[in-house]
Order: sequence, then C-alpha cells, then structure tokens
Amino acid sequence: MRFRFLLSLAMVTLLATQNVLADKIPLEDFIKKPQFASLRISPDGKQLAVLAPVRDRMNVVIMNLDDLRAHKPQPKALTGYTDEDVSGFMWANNERILYFMDKDGSESFGIFAVNTDGSMARVLVEPLGMQVKKGKARVRYANVLDRLPEEDDYILVVTNERRASYPDVYKMNIYNSKDKKLVQRNPGNVSGWFTDWDGKVVGASYQDEDELEAGFMLLNEETGELEEVTRVAWDAPTFTPAGLTGDGDTGYVSSTINPDGTERDKAAIFRYNFKTRTFGEMVYEHDVVDCCGLIQNRKKRDMIGVAYTVGIPEQVYFDEHWKEIMNGINQALPNTRNGITSMDENETVGIVAAATSQQPTRYYLYDFEENKLEWLVDSRPWIDAEKMAEIKPIQYKARDGRTIHGYLTLPVGSDGKNLPLVMNPHGGPWARDGWGYNWETQLLANRGYAVLQVNFRGSTGFGRDHLQSSWKQWGRAMQDDITDGVLWAAEQGIVDKDRVCIYGGSYGGYATMAGLTFTPDLYKCGINYVGVTDIALLFETAPDAWGELETMKKMVGDPKTEKEFLEQWSPSNHADKIKVPVFMAYGLQDPRVNIEHAKVMEKGLKKNGVEYELMVKKNEGHGFRKTENQRDFYSRMVSFLSENLGQGE
Repeated sequence: MRFRFLLSLAMVTLLATQNVLADKIPLEDFIKKPQFASLRISPDGKQLAVLAPVRDRMNVVIMNLDDLRAHKPQPKALTGYTDEDVSGFMWANNERILYFMDKDGSESFGIFAVNTDGSMARVLVEPLGMQVKKGKARVRYANVLDRLPEEDDYILVVTNERRASYPDVYKMNIYNSKDKKLVQRNPGNVSGWFTDWDGKVVGASYQDEDELEAGFMLLNEETGELEEVTRVAWDAPTFTPAGLTGDGDTGYVSSTINPDGTERDKAAIFRYNFKTRTFGEMVYEHDVVDCCGLIQNRKKRDMIGVAYTVGIPEQVYFDEHWKEIMNGINQALPNTRNGITSMDENETVGIVAAATSQQPTRYYLYDFEENKLEWLVDSRPWIDAEKMAEIKPIQYKARDGRTIHGYLTLPVGSDGKNLPLVMNPHGGPWARDGWGYNWETQLLANRGYAVLQVNFRGSTGFGRDHLQSSWKQWGRAMQDDITDGVLWAAEQGIVDKDRVCIYGGSYGGYATMAGLTFTPDLYKCGINYVGVTDIALLFETAPDAWGELETMKKMVGDPKTEKEFLEQWSPSNHADKIKVPVFMAYGLQDPRVNIEHAKVMEKGLKKNGVEYELMVKKNEGHGFRKTENQRDFYSRMVSFLSENLGQGE
C-alpha cells in the first residue's frame, strides 16, 4: 500500500557502577555516523545506493550489488558535501538518483539529482537558507510526492513555494527543473495530497482553520474538482484514507468510527469502497494502540500486512506468500526484529534490515527466487551489542489512574537498584517514544544512568482519549505523567530519588524547564535542548508553513484570549523557583523554537541567580546534526550530569 501524504506541517549499587565504568565506551563510538544507512536497491536490481560518511558528512554512495555480494565492494561517492549531510535519497530510475538537503537546519528542503556515473548533477529545487519575516521563519520546501512509473523522466513534487501553508503539486523533469507543470493547485485548505499506484493524484486531506473543521476529498476525474468525503470538527471521530487496492476504487481507511456510526477510541483498519463511499469489513484492530501502519506491496498493488507498536514493534502478515517469506526470514534471524526495506521492481532481491534495542541495524540481502539470505554490511560494526543496554517496555499508573506506557534502560552490569536517573521526555509533544537502538540512550546508560522515557498523555498512537486528555495540559497533567514516572521508578527501588536529572529536546525541553519550575525539589539538574520556554512566543515565532495555528491554539491555549493562562505555564516566568543548575543548548537557525526562547529563559535565570550554561550553535537548527556540534554538546552533557549526580564521566 502506498498512499503517500505530505502533511504541513516530532538514565546502584557502588559495585555495579564500578563495573559499568570499567567498560566505559568512548563518546566517539556513539556519535560516529553509521558507515552505511538507508540501503536502496535500484529498480533493475543491479545497483545499491546508500548514505555513507564522506569527510564526516553523510553523502550518497553507490555500489554494484554483485561486488557487494562477493564482499568486494567498490563504493563510489556520487556526492561530496563537507558542510551539510544529505538527509535522504531515492531512485528516480535506473540511472538517476534524487537526494534531499536543507541549509543549517532551516527545514527548507531542496531537491538535487545526479546520474549513477556521477554525471548530470543538477539542483532541481534550491534549498532556502534561514530567513525571518515579521518574526517568523520562512520555510519553503519541495518534497517528492511520487514517481511516475510510465514516465521515468518525471516525478510529482509537492511544494509550498506559492503559499506557505498550502502546498501545490507539480510534475517536474528530473533532468531539467525548468520543465515543470502545475498538476493540482491548492484550493486554499489542502494540507496533504495522495496518489494511486500509478502516481496519479486522487485526493487530498484538508483542514479549514477558520471553521476548525477537517476531512479528506477525492478527485472527480470527470470534472477535475475535489469533492468532500468527510467534514468533521477538527477533534471529532473520523476516518482517513490508508491505502488503495489495484483498481483504485477500493482500499482501506483508518477509522475511529465503526460502520454503524458508533465511536471508537482506538483507530482500526477497515476496507472501504472509495467509489460508493461505503465501509467494508474490519481488517485489524488493537485494544491498546491505534491501528496501524499498512505494509504495502507494489507488485500486488495491495496491502500485505500491518505494523504497530505497543512496546516492541510488531508485524502481522495477511498475505500467505509474504507470511511464508517473513516466517523464513524471522527463523533465520530469530534474535532481531526484521523487515524488508527495499526491493527491485520485479521482487527478485530485497534488503532486510535487522536490529534490536542493543544491536544497531545489520543489513542482509534476500534472494526471493532461491529463498536465500546473506549478510551484506553492518551500520555500526564498532558497536558490540553485548555491551549495550536493553531498552525494556514498561507501564505504570499516573495519579489519576491512566496507564502510561514507556521504556526503561538500565546500565549493563547493574543490579537495577538505587540508580541515578535521567528522565528523558520526548518532543512533539504529539509524537511518541519507540523501541530500537538509540545511541543517545546507550551513551547515558553506559555512563551509569538509568534512562526513563514515557509516553505521557498527548503521545500519539494510544487512542483519542490519551491524545485529547492533553489539551491545554502543558505543565499540568502532561507534566504530572512525567513526574509520576520518576516517582514510580523510585517506588520500585530502581532509582535513587535524590539523584534524578531531567533532559529533553523541543517539547521535551519545555518539560525539562517545567519540571524544574513546577516540581523544583524533584530534580538535581536539567538539560533543555532546543526547548520551548515561553508558550505565547511559540505562536508568535512559529514558521509560516505552520499556517494559522487555530487548532493548535485549541490544544495548547490562545495567546490572545488566554494570555494569563499561557504565562502561568511558561517556565520563563518562573525562573525564581528553580533550585538546581541548568544546561541549555539551541540552534541559531532553528525555524521552530526561535532563539528568543533561550534568551528570555536566560534573562530569568540571570535575574534570579540560577546557575546555568547556554550553548548556541550558529550553524544548527532544531537539533544538532553536525558531528562536531554533537561532540561538543554530548561531551558537556556527560560532564554536567556527572557534576550534579555524582556519577563518573
């Protein structure tokens, strides 16, 4: 299945500690970029493109697949950037690769192209550097919506070059960007477009900010007009397209409404006839999480299974042929979570990615005809999985009885008792923590800290009630869930409640500062990484691509009509309550959390004599991506934690 959307805009005992520190792994091993990432097979199955470090920046590298299978790779770099990482790429056809980059974290992504022999390098869409207009960052992006199977020289591109928050669809030549034609003009409310199996635009999701209503539309081929299928209040139960079958008339929806009209808390997958606009049978549901990510197959032009995550990721295959294939792969690789991430068009060979929370991704080649699996490369061969900590799913009850799911990581060699803790709330906040190899978590565990990551209310994927219970709860119930996680870990005897620090990025940075201001006796220190400190300021400086933000005002609070409320829950107004040291880090080019958040927080910390340190990187955006900046940040983080929790560096 492959409905494609573009949406406008997500840390003992003394003996145990000594054992951990004796096996301390160098910081460089954690922050070092993977030697191979994002393996993609060419459509004809003859070549393999990857992202690989060239002079400490991720670049596009190509290899002959037969050479790699013989373990005699002859990698050839197609790009050689030394200032920025290539963030991603795709095969446009057998001879041409498209890749994507922005400038210093501006999030204005451009599109580039190069032939597999290194010729005809072109900038198809120039990425925009950081620009600010009327206090808001200008974000102008161009993303590939789909390939056009019958026209190898063209792609569909979604771009907001005309209107910041309402992207249009263009057909663009991959050799000559001047050959570009408007395919679908945004009527003024479309937030995302989707295509069928042939790369044809068939519909769109929309949101009317003024009326606070949303839904999806389908394209009438006869009139060329978009026709509404659903229109509901922005937070009401509804259903959205999840995928199409081969004929384009039928497919699947993810729905919080049953066919009889009754409401559901957790979304389920149903069959749906897009022509008659009627529901069919339920395909899959889960009683804990929303369902599901569809596993799609181009050759069958249908879905073959679903994927979901409560704690550890799960896959369920419905197609018997694919169920047999994946059963065989899982039997051959029983100790990892496995998935096919790339195939040639004829499905003769595929890339299998295998990983755990301790084992970074290992890549294998699967031969469909011979039913043969062979190892190709490891993403981080210098990492010894036996020295990594296991990230375990946990759950606990918040003070109001709500079940909170999360993950607990304990240092290798510890007995899991009386440990120093780093509480690590995720960003978003409408996102979620997941399971897998996380080098940041592993770094902290290797330094002797337990790490707790929790999917507090508002985290996505746990149903409508869990999401909507976060409305206007920044610093309040959302923060209580984080606090209750710390208290739970202390009650279990896992952590020493007198040795707890809080660290998070983006909304997690807000949660860090909220934790220090609203529960000042709970933490010994806080690390705020690109975090919101003034809620009203977030609205004032939000990038223009985010639109009018009327729904977000309903979710968080309106800075015009609820000014005092937002001030009450903004940490920058409560610096006088902070009792412990603070370390803050920001990117000067951040289009989401403007540098003013750092400045206004710093002013309050200075005024109230709070011990703090502020790190600002001029060439970074919403999070540090450059290795030298990560090295600086994490070196200081480890030292800061050691200084305040009494744990060795």
